[in-house]
Amino acid sequence: MTDTARAARARMPSVGRLLAAQISYQARLLASGRAITIGVGLPVILLIAAHGQHSNTSATGIAGYAAFGLTLTAWNTYGVRLVAAREAGVLKRWRATPLPHWCYFLGRILATVVVAVLAGAATVAAGVLLYGTHLTVSGALGALVAVILGAFAWAATATALTAVIPTVEAAAPTLMLTYFPVIIISGIFGAISEPHWLSTIASYLPAQPLVHALGSSLGHTAGHALLPARDLIVLAAWAVAGLAAAVATFRWEPHRPTQQRPARAPHQPRPDDRSRKPASGSHDDAPTTALFGSRPAMTDQWRGSEPVVMAGQAHERLRCLAWATFPRSWPVIRTG
Repeated sequence: MTDTARAARARMPSVGRLLAAQISYQARLLASGRAITIGVGLPVILLIAAHGQHSNTSATGIAGYAAFGLTLTAWNTYGVRLVAAREAGVLKRWRATPLPHWCYFLGRILATVVVAVLAGAATVAAGVLLYGTHLTVSGALGALVAVILGAFAWAATATALTAVIPTVEAAAPTLMLTYFPVIIISGIFGAISEPHWLSTIASYLPAQPLVHALGSSLGHTAGHALLPARDLIVLAAWAVAGLAAAVATFRWEPHRPTQQRPARAPHQPRPDDRSRKPASGSHDDAPTTALFGSRPAMTDQWRGSEPVVMAGQAHERLRCLAWATFPRSWPVIRTG
């Protein structure tokens, strides 16, 4: 290792500091603007509109709206912004920096987990303050574990899905199309009448286990499990599978659609081209005629400021350059 490389490595912060700085930076970007309004405000508004003046609300109902804010941030907001950053060339520029690739990749996912957890916690806090939901310390810790694992599963899966989204315009429709059917059949907005086979499928998707685990923690009573083991296993499986797929398919480069040039229309000589062609054998044409042959017709292709390059014919290119570059008054043209 050279002295310059040793010095550069010595000046680099530690990996922990790099990762912490990246999480902080990405979290500030994600939490700015509409992300806070949608991820925090919309679930609270729906919770108030759905329960109105009721003095208390079930833990499952609060868990559903908290899961809605969490998944909306970790899936839609994060996914759209990741595609926009990639297509704008931001990811490509980050890749060219000395920052380790895994540090940026993991930092972005963990920053999304932080913001999504805060969005879910805001809805839980609104339920506790407005409807008097009792929350114990153990229940709060169990809910924290559930939302962290659920947010990581949703963010990792969204990262993997963005690899197949080609443009920013297609990001929001694609993410919404895959998001709303899952949360509806999973009962985030309340139980619905659905066939048994559809309910079985929903139990293996990452939304229903998140609602069940969060509701079990918020309504925890003595003698019952704080967190259902099956729900944690399903969320962990989605987190691991989503992270593995994201690592394998992550794109740093923007999608560049291949654009074919339209075929060039053949040139149609104008009627006055013949009248502009000088008579062969003139004194001014003698040197160039001896060197290049007869002078080509003065058409629109030759009147431009740049010579026309005839592909595949070297002597035609030389003739073009000669006629466009050298005045006719030059008696001799040397080609070297």
